[in-house]
Formats: sequence, structure tokens, C-alpha cells
Amino acid sequence: MRAALMMGLLVAALTSDVMAQDLEVLKARPDRAGNQRPVRFEVSSSWTFGIDADQFFRDYQTVFGGRASGFDVPVGFGASLSTYQLNDVSIGVTAGYYRAVVRENYDYRPLLRDTSFGPSQNVTQNMSLTCIPAMISLDYFPVFRQFTGYVGASVGIGHITMQWNEELSSSTLPGARRGGERYNASHIVPAVHLRTGVSLGLDGEVGNNVRAALTLEGGYLYMPLSAPIMRDAASSFVASVPERLRADYSMQAGGMQLRIGFLLFIRPPAKTIPRS
Repeated sequence: MRAALMMGLLVAALTSDVMAQDLEVLKARPDRAGNQRPVRFEVSSSWTFGIDADQFFRDYQTVFGGRASGFDVPVGFGASLSTYQLNDVSIGVTAGYYRAVVRENYDYRPLLRDTSFGPSQNVTQNMSLTCIPAMISLDYFPVFRQFTGYVGASVGIGHITMQWNEELSSSTLPGARRGGERYNASHIVPAVHLRTGVSLGLDGEVGNNVRAALTLEGGYLYMPLSAPIMRDAASSFVASVPERLRADYSMQAGGMQLRIGFLLFIRPPAKTIPRS
């Protein structure tokens, strides 16, 4: 019992001494005022996988004889600016850009066993899907850690431009088509982005006013599009084509995204207030 009591008194004495030293440090430290909440600025490169336009490409293959089954994987870029207002929670704006394409050349050669919508012709297809999402973001992103994970969500709008041009070899055979612009229109659609990633700080001094970090992020971007993309193309056929070609086609212009970024934490220097 006596040993325990002596140990308790020793711990109390040490604790009291540490607290006293901390108090002296606080007294010696100058007061600071001003907005010390950091701002986070990031630029990034991205890859978007799985743009969903299955029904469109099924009809593209069946009716137009195309080979492609989907858009390529576009490389894009983005930028974001956020400010910390709620401890480790940041609020900001983000924007991005990417352009998915289909470019191919093939010979349309209908066979007797296949459904034929015209004679043999050489076809060059040029399609592009240009996407520009602009959103408000909310992230849980601990700022005073050199290495950390984070999660976030963004909502806003997306500006999507779909372009489609066909070039066809000339032919005097009955039912031959002529080339031309099949679709060219822009649409404003809703956009939602969910993401998670890791931040790898390049500077161990987490209290510095300017710090840099690399980020590796995975997420999912949702941007639905519905438009009569094949309506004009259907009118280029002399033969009768399925009526669904004149209706709207639904696409998911977003998809799974992999993003690599470079960011800066910038904290305005605080003003020193002299003690009275």
C-alpha cells in the first residue's frame, strides 16, 4: 500500500511538473490571429473506364456494320480548390475534362445470311464524347498528417457534347448511302462523383504553411445522357431500318475513374499579437 501511495505521489509530481512546463511554453509563445485554415489546390490526370452505351453500340454493330463495342478509355485532367471550414472536412469546387472517341475504318459487306441494309461500301466512322463535369465537393481529408486516407463526394452538372461523322465510299448500287454528320449536340446533365484515395505527403513538417503531396484515388462518376443519337443516321438508309433507331438512346457518360494528382496545402501566415 505504501509503495502504491509513493508511486501515485511520484506520478502526480511528474504530471504537475510537465503541466507547469507546458504552461510556461504557452506563456512564452506569442498569440496569433487571422485565418489559419489551409486551402487545398490539386491538379490531376484521370482515366475513365466503362462508359456505358451498350444498346447504342449493339445497333451500331448490327445496322451499320461497325466493329467497335464501346468508347476507348479516355485520359483526362482535372483541378479542384477546397478550403477547410470544419476541422478535417473541406468544402470546394472541382472540374474535369475528358474526351472518349471511336475511330475506325471497315468494309460493310452484307452476307445473304445476315440482315442487309445496303450494298457493300467502305466506311470511316468518327465519334467523340466530350465531357466536362463541374461540381461542388465535400471531403473528409485530414490535413495535419503526412500520410492519410480520405473520402469525398461531389454533386453538380456535366456538359456533354456528342459528335458523330460518317464517311462512305461512293457507289452507284441501289441502296447505297452517303456520308455526312450524323449527330452534333451538347447536353447539360446531372453529375455525381464518389471517391476515396490516399495522400502521400512530400514534406514531413505538417505544420508548414505550404506543403505538397501526391494522391492516388479511385472513384465512380455518374453522368446520364439520353438523346436521339441515331435519328439522322437512320434517315441515311434507303432500306427500312428498326424504328428504335429514331428513339432516344441512354448512355452513362461517366464510369469508374482512376486519378493521380499533385496537391498543395496552403495556409496563410498568421499575424502575431504582442502580449500586454
